[in-house]
Amino acid sequence: MDPAPFTAIDVQTFVFSLLAVIFAGIWLRDRERGMGWMAVSMALAASWYAKSQQLPIRSPYMDTPALQGWGIVLGLAILLINFGVVRYLGSKERWLHVALGAFMLPGIVLLVLLALHVDVPLRAFHVGMMFPYFGSAMVAFRQHIHERGAGHLLLGVVLLSLPVIPFIMTAVGAEPRLLRYIAALPVIAFSMILLTVSLLRKRVRLEREVELRELAEVALRDANMALEQRVNERTAHLHELLVALESFNRNVSHDLRGPLGGIAGLARMAHAKLVHGDNKLAMSSLPIIAEQAETSSQLVSTLLELARLGEMRVERKRLPLRALVAEALDEVALSQRGAPMPQVQFGDLPAVDADARLLRPVLVNLLGNAVKFSRGNAKALIEVDAHFDEDTLIVTVADNGVGFDAAVAERVFEPFRRFHDATIEGHGLGLSLVRRAVEIHGGRVWATANLGKGACFTFTVPHARQQASAGESAEARDSAAAV
Repeated sequence: MDPAPFTAIDVQTFVFSLLAVIFAGIWLRDRERGMGWMAVSMALAASWYAKSQQLPIRSPYMDTPALQGWGIVLGLAILLINFGVVRYLGSKERWLHVALGAFMLPGIVLLVLLALHVDVPLRAFHVGMMFPYFGSAMVAFRQHIHERGAGHLLLGVVLLSLPVIPFIMTAVGAEPRLLRYIAALPVIAFSMILLTVSLLRKRVRLEREVELRELAEVALRDANMALEQRVNERTAHLHELLVALESFNRNVSHDLRGPLGGIAGLARMAHAKLVHGDNKLAMSSLPIIAEQAETSSQLVSTLLELARLGEMRVERKRLPLRALVAEALDEVALSQRGAPMPQVQFGDLPAVDADARLLRPVLVNLLGNAVKFSRGNAKALIEVDAHFDEDTLIVTVADNGVGFDAAVAERVFEPFRRFHDATIEGHGLGLSLVRRAVEIHGGRVWATANLGKGACFTFTVPHARQQASAGESAEARDSAAAV
């Protein structure tokens, strides 16, 4: 009978050579970690199997230079397989690398002994070179915990099975020659599983990347929608501001042109009379001119104060609200030119963390309006109160004056909005200043009223601390008297 054209060793050599080419191709294409070392290890294994038929074993020791040299080649192949697997898994835990080094140490010692031409027992060589697989299996099991679904559990089981067959064969006393045939089978199976696991790992990573990209796409779409909505809102807001600015300019021009035109007309008439020696018109016109000039000056001052508020930065300090209200009332009383002030009652006015530059004009304008609109009431009464709602101070200024229609409560803070006849002086900017100052301070302001039943203005001061002293509270309770 003719001998078989190929032996088992030839087939194993071909398979290991093919695996070396496959691993090298994967490394060259994807630069996947560890695959380069796997290619080198498979190439060394293929070269060892190609030479193994020419290595007769005459004793239980590796006692010839050929056996020792090719034993080093086989040992390097096994160590590089484990090194390549660990590189592929990419574990960064230091203790795992220390443990793997401990498992590889017997194999490294055996290779050093072979390099020194020490006669190493074949069984000791086979057993010592199997220890690294235990360390690689441990790394695979650990990586399975961190990266589930990538096939690392199966890889760990296969790695753990690689040393089992040689240990069993050694334990039962099998011929060392048989190991070269039997031990190759699980290594080849391991290599095929590693290639499959690599594909599975890439698929899992690709699925996760697709999922992340879909989430990013949804987030980007939502962000674009939110940005578009914000742009539309800002555009609408800018349009409203433009309309308001045009209206503001018209109102300012109207309110300034009237007094200034009156001043100019009266001044020319008075001058004409003075030229003819008549000073009666000049004497009667000067108070009117002064009043008109003062009205225009007040309007300009209010406009400047509105502009100044927009540039202010809030600087909070501990302020006694009771003292601020008293100062505001004194300022209002001076502007009344000796006219009687209504009765003012104070509630519990605690200390507050706020900016006096913002809080003072708010109180002056609200108290000034309360005095102005309650002037016709014989029993005029103004009530000032405050209380805390968590960390927000809520302040109210109420009067029993003429009030206004509740339907226009939201419009009273618009510039130049006036809802009373011309008998009540004013230019319609005081409440706009109040809203601007309150909003810059981080609070809000609103009004409630009914015609003939007075009005109540409420504003908030956020992030205030509720620490009113007992002395301030007692003083506020005892101060329910006319100013």
